[in-house]
Amino acid sequence: MKARKILLILIVALFAVDTLPAQTARKKVAVVLSGGGAKGMAHIGALRVIERAGIPIDIITGTSMGSIVGGLYSIGYDSERLDSMVQLQDWALLLSDRESMRSQFLNERMDQNTYALSKTIVLDKKGKTSNTGGVIEGKNLARLFGALTKGIPDSVDFNKLPIPFACVATNIIDNTEYDFHSGSLAEAMRASMSIPAVFSPIRKGDMLLVDGGLRNNYPADIAKAMGADVIIGVTVQGAPKTVDELKTGAAVLGQIVDVNCKNKYDDNLAMTDVAIRVNTKGYSAASFTHAAIDTLILRGEAEAMSHWDELMALKREIGLAADYRPERMPMPAGSMTLPEAEALDNTSSHVVKGALGVRFDTEERVSLQMVGKWRPAGRPMEIDATLRLGKRIMAGADLRYVPKGRDVMRLSYKYWHSDLDIFQEGDRIYDLRYSKHTVDWSVQLANLKNFIINAGARFDYYHYVDVLVERDAEYVPGDITDEHLVSYYAHVNYNSEDNYTFPTRGARFVAGYEYHTDNFVKYAGHAGLSDIFASWRIAFPLGSRLSFQPMIYGRFLFGNDQPFCLGNFVGGDWYGHYVERQMPFIGTSHMEAINSKFIALRLKLQQRLGTNNYIILKVTGAQRGDELKNLFDHGPLIGTQLGYAYNSLFGPLGATIGYSTLTHKAHFFINLGFVF
Repeated sequence: MKARKILLILIVALFAVDTLPAQTARKKVAVVLSGGGAKGMAHIGALRVIERAGIPIDIITGTSMGSIVGGLYSIGYDSERLDSMVQLQDWALLLSDRESMRSQFLNERMDQNTYALSKTIVLDKKGKTSNTGGVIEGKNLARLFGALTKGIPDSVDFNKLPIPFACVATNIIDNTEYDFHSGSLAEAMRASMSIPAVFSPIRKGDMLLVDGGLRNNYPADIAKAMGADVIIGVTVQGAPKTVDELKTGAAVLGQIVDVNCKNKYDDNLAMTDVAIRVNTKGYSAASFTHAAIDTLILRGEAEAMSHWDELMALKREIGLAADYRPERMPMPAGSMTLPEAEALDNTSSHVVKGALGVRFDTEERVSLQMVGKWRPAGRPMEIDATLRLGKRIMAGADLRYVPKGRDVMRLSYKYWHSDLDIFQEGDRIYDLRYSKHTVDWSVQLANLKNFIINAGARFDYYHYVDVLVERDAEYVPGDITDEHLVSYYAHVNYNSEDNYTFPTRGARFVAGYEYHTDNFVKYAGHAGLSDIFASWRIAFPLGSRLSFQPMIYGRFLFGNDQPFCLGNFVGGDWYGHYVERQMPFIGTSHMEAINSKFIALRLKLQQRLGTNNYIILKVTGAQRGDELKNLFDHGPLIGTQLGYAYNSLFGPLGATIGYSTLTHKAHFFINLGFVF
């Protein structure tokens, strides 16, 4: 009898245990995030409200930007962490193949701030490449995704992530949808957001994958197939545009994309239980400024809050109490910052790079410069070829010895052909055309990221094709005759500034000594000419947007019978813009001939407005003379300038107006693009 009672108790207990899951089981909740480029930042705000409501997320799917937000959310980046991550990024850098200044050597920074477009192709020894086209390869995005997903295996079942995940790409080989349920999470996110012709497609087996929005921009059907019982959807697609709204090429292109992204959209939206449609009016897929990102996140949060009652009703429907809160997932092992780029390994591959720079200004009109670089497999060398077209024509070639990717030795040749107007105190004294041939050999004595010391020897030959001298010219800076020079030099270059064009902190120091001869030892039968130049600029932040930048600079030339080609020239905003040794002097146009000894102090205030707009005020005072002892005999030269510039991906776009006591004339100047 006792045994029967024990057996009966065991049977009842077993039935109770067996029915416990059925009693506590709840419906599975999926969150579906649409594509939309920068507008997809609104997903972060919507996720914040879903977390606030205490609704657990069992499945997450997404396309394009939705795949990035969803993929990272699935491994532990909740809304707070995602918000921090997107605020940390330099989106202009991230959405390009440009490198961060902190990872570059000085010559690499100069190249990056000369050429607006560049492309690197890696070839195997048979000449084949894995490159799949696209203006942007997406190297920075791939590095960031790799850092964010650190600790996640390269091949993983996405159903076994902390939150099961899937995302969509489009196979452009046959225009079919490809759904990622396994593999590399970083690669899946990168493929899903690969806008055709903008970002390089991702090659996977015999498929070529691009943005999933072309086939399924709102993948609620995938969430259903993964077992979702209820779906919360966030979409950032705007209302259909009218004929009157399609007045520009960009608007028409956007409409074409939106129409293609409507595939499956209505059917998938119909199976959504709570549809959060964020108003993104005024913003586009390219609105990646920090101000736009902040606004889009807030709009996503506000729109989700307007569905609060629906969310809480859904929470009750799935069988959870109003005060239920799911546990927060552990912090992922990844890093939220973009890691430094690794040097390209050319031990078994050829590395080919091409770059193009285009600029316009009101003096030289349109100029174009292009460069091609080749680093052969297994050899510590690089061959460069450069061509510049415009009022100043240049062609050159460099052979560089680069063990471990660092410059050690260089042999170069350059040819210049220039048509220059030279002024004195605002009046033109010369109109000349000349050609110059230069052969240069140099050795890097030190080559750190912010610091270079180099020394070398150079041969220059100047041939003056046509010279027009104004009759009223009072001062002629040396005879204008063909000249050949053999020079020896040592240069120092230091730069710790945080931005190449618009620095707010850091310092830049350049100095050099050159000894010029015409027979390897002497010049014109006597001692050679000594050439000393230096500039030192420091940037001091006076707040988050205002900086103060004093700079002292000058050049002293010593020796008898100084030739015209070595004379001192000043003008404009930049060093070496017209000729190699020309120095800036604001408030002047063109190139002004000046005495052989020149020193200047420039004060600059730089105010940032918004994200990329700058108002810049400069004041320069300078002294000059033919001997050190009379350097301060004349009153100072004063130059002033007020300017505006926009920091674009193609370089600074802006205009300045200035005045100087050197020319006694107002000067207006427009510059569009990087300076070269």
